[in-house]
Amino acid sequence: MKRWLIAAALFLGAGGLLVAFLGGSSGTAGGAAENPSSAWLEMPAPEAEFATLDGGRASLAAYRGRVVVLNLWGTWCPPCRREIPELVELQTELEARNATVVSIAVDSGSETSIRSFAEEFGIDYPIWLSSTDDVVRHFRAIGFPYTLLIDRAGMIRKQYLGPQTQETLLADAEAWLGEGSPTDRPTYSEAFEVGS
Repeated sequence: MKRWLIAAALFLGAGGLLVAFLGGSSGTAGGAAENPSSAWLEMPAPEAEFATLDGGRASLAAYRGRVVVLNLWGTWCPPCRREIPELVELQTELEARNATVVSIAVDSGSETSIRSFAEEFGIDYPIWLSSTDDVVRHFRAIGFPYTLLIDRAGMIRKQYLGPQTQETLLADAEAWLGEGSPTDRPTYSEAFEVGS
């Protein structure tokens, strides 16, 4: 319980500072605000494996060649619930363009309860399962929802803290859906230490 209170305090009390540090966008219920000084990131995405709802295992390595919007969320998280319809809309736009939303349900109960939740919210993209400790270790998640934009080569290009809109995520994904990479924004590298 204390873990969730700390995460909530981080998100609510220091969200703007954390988002500025990460170079991402911070969303609100009314939409996401773009950080005009943000640069594209260039960090390899972790290739850790996660359980799937069908009892299998999956990793981001299987999505090389596709743009991925990776969303970390929980059934217990009200901002995540508000964001899900935006992600469902985004998936409709991405699936025809060799891109996809992938989500990781964090500490969200049994496979049966997550499957029921997914049906209720119309989630039609892959759902993987994880604990808070694992997503913090692998992705440095500092609150939920937490989203990563990953390019076709498996590089993290942007991080987002808080609920995002379909419009914001699609606009950023568009830059990586074509040939080559964007030239209108600088790129910077950052050490992305991940657990095994």
